[in-house]
Amino acid sequence: MPAISVANPKGGAGKTTLTFVLACELARSGASVAVIDADPNAIIAGWGRKRAQEGRGAPFEIIAGPKESELVRLVDQHTASHDFVLIDLEGTASRMTSRALARSHLVLIPFNLSPIDAELAANAVSLIQEEAEALGRDIPFRLVRSRDNAAIQTKTAQRIIAAITEAELPLLPVGLVERAAYRDIFDFAATLEELDEGTTSGVPAARKNAYEVARSVLQALQEEIAR
Repeated sequence: MPAISVANPKGGAGKTTLTFVLACELARSGASVAVIDADPNAIIAGWGRKRAQEGRGAPFEIIAGPKESELVRLVDQHTASHDFVLIDLEGTASRMTSRALARSHLVLIPFNLSPIDAELAANAVSLIQEEAEALGRDIPFRLVRSRDNAAIQTKTAQRIIAAITEAELPLLPVGLVERAAYRDIFDFAATLEELDEGTTSGVPAARKNAYEVARSVLQALQEEIAR
């Protein structure tokens, strides 16, 4: 079944949040999901440990801190046993990243709508294209807007999106909106469904956004499979 890598050479681009939100939404829909937490910060693995210490299970399997030498085996093993495998990658180009890309059916590249972040996202695209050339096959990918403004789109954001469109780079139609709920899921070791609306603001809007992002990712997968 599909392996989806989440990659960007820049830290703070929203890789872990996107991975987590997508994993939760896929699991909520009834899919079996495995998350390979290959990010040295191990935020998703820490989320899972905290829940385990409190006697709470997780809606998806978490494989923490894989070694570079075992990543391919882990991806192959879990794509055979799960509906989806998500890989949260470190924020640098590495052999670990290269091996994950080689096994991916889709790569998501989250980026903030700033000129610097957009340039670094372009570096991630170049890395994918170089890996695809070495493999002799395409590696499908989608750019994903991260920390999107729910209310307005700035002129800078409009210019960046226009440049992406002009360059004919595939952009997911739905971005991950900046929401307090996306921070509180890690603070409280909770899923969006578990957050208390009396404690966290904007929970319904975050749940709706998460659903729309997941639906867009599934649509992108279907488009690539159909090619």
